[in-house]
This record gives sequence, C-alpha cells and structure tokens, in this order.
Amino acid sequence: HFGSRSALGPTVFTALEVHHAISRAMSLPFEVELGMADLSIYLWALRQAPGADEVYRQEALRKIVVAFLSSERFKDLEHAVRCALARHKPVVHLLRDVTLPCPLSTGRMIIWCSIPSDSCVTLVSRGGRWRIRQSCTEHSTQSFSLFMVCSGARLCTRDVHFEAVANFDIPAYFAIVGMGEGAGVVDMLDDVQTLGYTCVVRRVDMDDGISAGLG
Repeated sequence: HFGSRSALGPTVFTALEVHHAISRAMSLPFEVELGMADLSIYLWALRQAPGADEVYRQEALRKIVVAFLSSERFKDLEHAVRCALARHKPVVHLLRDVTLPCPLSTGRMIIWCSIPSDSCVTLVSRGGRWRIRQSCTEHSTQSFSLFMVCSGARLCTRDVHFEAVANFDIPAYFAIVGMGEGAGVVDMLDDVQTLGYTCVVRRVDMDDGISAGLG
C-alpha cells in the first residue's frame, strides 16, 4: 500500500490504484474507435503471427488483445477528429485532463481544430468528466479559438469542461461559426462547462473575420 497523511486523516492507495493513475496520466488523451472493417484486418494479421493460436485459446488474453486493437489514441485533437471522420465513427473520447499547447499559427487567428463542412463530430468524456485546457501564452496579439465549425457542420460536446488560459488580454473563443443559413452548429449537452472565454460561440464572416483577426 501507498499512503499519505493529511489533516483529514490517512489516505491509502493500493498499488493497483497507483498504477491506474500513472497509466492514465501517461496515456494519450484522445481515443477513436475502429470500424469493424479495420478491426477485422488487424485481427486477421495477428492470427498469422507465430503463437497466435495459443493466445486465442486463452479467453482473458483474447479479450485484452481485442480491446487493445479496437481503438486508436491520439495526442492531437485535430488528428483525432480527422481520423474519426475518415473511419465513419465520428466520436472522439476524452480519456483524461489535458492541456493543449498553442499550435503553430499561419494567420492572425489561432485555431486548434476545425470541423469540416457538412460533417458531424461528437466529443465526449470517457471514464470520468475530464477537462480540456487550451493554453495560449506565447502570442500577445492573436485571438484564438479551440474550434472552427465550418458551414453545414455540427459539433456536439458532452461531459467535458473547457478552459482557456492566456497571459494577455486577447479575445478567446470556444468555437467560431459562420453567419446565416447553413452556418455551423455547436451543441453543448449534459454537464459541459466553459471558463476563461471572451465569448463561447462567436459568429463571424468566415471569409473576412478570421483574416481580420476577430479583435
């Protein structure tokens, strides 16, 4: 057992609890499930490996292998979203608290993740209610947004806390969407919380607003 003592009395952790806590902290934060076609290919390749029959005869090991191959994890939110859409499994699971560093900027506005036109993506916590913190401390003049939801697209978020952190008094948005008919849509369901944003959802002219910096 591992433990520490506080004013509230001793807190004792088992080795298994410590192992799970360390594993979660070291794991990649975003997860996308594989489609059956991709999973079948991986399992077929695995069955060709030496010793595969011995593994498959043990039900516990077989379950572990299938669970491991059934999803893929990512460090980058944009990459996870693109992969989910490509696999026609448009759900991204958040597995732990994560702080996203400021991405490289190619314009006057910093955007972490874009939801492509006419697509639908859901971002939801798994195994707890986790937090995404976007850190924008390297730039003093650029406004920033976690998401850009393009025309005809929909972003759904569930059971996630979002937080924006910046060293400077610059505009911070959770999502930017277009104006008028066919504009992107943002749905916040269940216990979604936002902290530190100038405006949660900002409607802009997608052709002019981003290049103008949305000041």
